[in-house]
Amino acid sequence: MQYVPERLAPEFEQRFRYANDQSDYLLKHSSGIDSLLFIFHRYWRKALLDSTKNYDGELAKELCHFFNVADTIPVDSLNAPFNAYIKSKNYYATDGIGKVGKLYDLLVWRRQTDTTYSFHLNKEHLKVRVVLMQQFISLGWEEYASLGKFYPGGWALKDALYCVSDAYDKKSEKFLVSYLAHEGRHLKDYALFPGIEGKDLEYRAKLTELSMVNNMMYSLINFFIKNSNKNSVNDHPLANYNVMSALSKHFFHKEFEDDLSQWKKLPVKQINKAAYHLLKANTKAMRNLYKQQQHDKA
Repeated sequence: MQYVPERLAPEFEQRFRYANDQSDYLLKHSSGIDSLLFIFHRYWRKALLDSTKNYDGELAKELCHFFNVADTIPVDSLNAPFNAYIKSKNYYATDGIGKVGKLYDLLVWRRQTDTTYSFHLNKEHLKVRVVLMQQFISLGWEEYASLGKFYPGGWALKDALYCVSDAYDKKSEKFLVSYLAHEGRHLKDYALFPGIEGKDLEYRAKLTELSMVNNMMYSLINFFIKNSNKNSVNDHPLANYNVMSALSKHFFHKEFEDDLSQWKKLPVKQINKAAYHLLKANTKAMRNLYKQQQHDKA
């Protein structure tokens, strides 16, 4: 277990110290899908407490029984019964069951509103559909593991952006850059590089953030540093590492500069420019790679 701030320790112990979860997590998240959330809650807790084992098979068995599927099949083959179940409850969810990092996730909400946002993405102008999601029943395993401190703020599909509405001040850089520009980059990259991998998506989106952000530059850098892991199976901490490593080599000629005071000596505009330069270089490399792959298939 990682260090937990003293003010969170009692709740953390209630959730993870004992044989059973003694916190009020399930009570606070009570809804019409309590039975399904209980299955995921049990899976998340086991996986978080014992990372040496893989509980995906156990989850698959429980979900097949829950959805009345005769044979045990992989979790990501249960999208049809999952979607039908959520629709029957008049809720919304991700299209099927997928993984966030190493664990299968459950994101379900009660209300959503369609809107359109126009914004700049570096030198481009985008006008995209944004679905504002509200009244969440479950924000997934990251919310559970972090006692509500961390969770997905949204995601991009090929036809729209999905936003956890209550997570943002819509006038802040956190929304305009770390959400809209970040997810907008994903939207563009889906079209530009079909089949692009998650680690490349996140690398490019995080560079986009650093090429555009202003007031929250150093807090964003600090977040990337503190949440970097070059060996992670989760695309986000891996991309955090790759972005900060690339910029560390550019500015400090070292593999990874983790001293925030050194970054604060650099003007914001200088970091913006370097991040944009790395993004353009990556775009050129990705285009060449994609052309080569297309040529090899021909």
